[in-house]
Amino acid sequence: MMTKEEKIQPIIVPTDKEKLLDGKVALITGGSSGIGLAIAKAFMDSGAKVIIAGTNETKLLSALEGLEKRGGTTSKGLIINVRDVETLPDKVKEAAALFEENRIDILVNSAGVVTKHNFWDTDEAEYDSIMETNAKGTFFMSQAVGKLMVEKGIKGHILNVTSSSALRPAWTPYQMSKWAVKGLTLASTKHLMNRVLVMPRPLLVTSTSMSTWRRTAAVSAVSKAAISSSPSMRALVMAS
Repeated sequence: MMTKEEKIQPIIVPTDKEKLLDGKVALITGGSSGIGLAIAKAFMDSGAKVIIAGTNETKLLSALEGLEKRGGTTSKGLIINVRDVETLPDKVKEAAALFEENRIDILVNSAGVVTKHNFWDTDEAEYDSIMETNAKGTFFMSQAVGKLMVEKGIKGHILNVTSSSALRPAWTPYQMSKWAVKGLTLASTKHLMNRVLVMPRPLLVTSTSMSTWRRTAAVSAVSKAAISSSPSMRALVMAS
């Protein structure tokens, strides 16, 4: 049996990582804080233009202020509520138009809500909030951006940020939602193979010290996909 250390996959960072995402435009939901913001910073460091999306304008403006100090005019922000499904197609087009390229090459589904209560104390409102953000939001954001990529003939990439909860039995709405995201990503190889997005293999990354490697893992995963000949849909599974 493999040890815990042997199960952890090494993260290989190319020496020319600063240029890997040159010319790419990335849209990152949940990009105003946490993992989403860390990914935005890593993408900018690798040459991408980034659009961070969130629901809190104050947090979004604060995050943009920090990003602008790193990359000048290579970051933009947009209010997007992934639970408001009817608005997503128009929001995606609005996001694409924020840069002169008028395109989205990379979507990062990082918007997420965590469980506050255990199985016995979770009510319907909390359940719906988690599932609609984490699972439903990921599905319909992927659909909206995927359609834009098809329309524009973009060989794009989708990175779904999930959790090691997707590797364990689901006992909470959060764990259930991460199973759903994992399932969506795995199924995409069959249903999107002949369109724009395909999935060579999910990237599964686990660690007990996420803060020290999450940026490196994210940029490594998408950077490898971005320079490959095939577009991709990948799942980045992070410890939680």
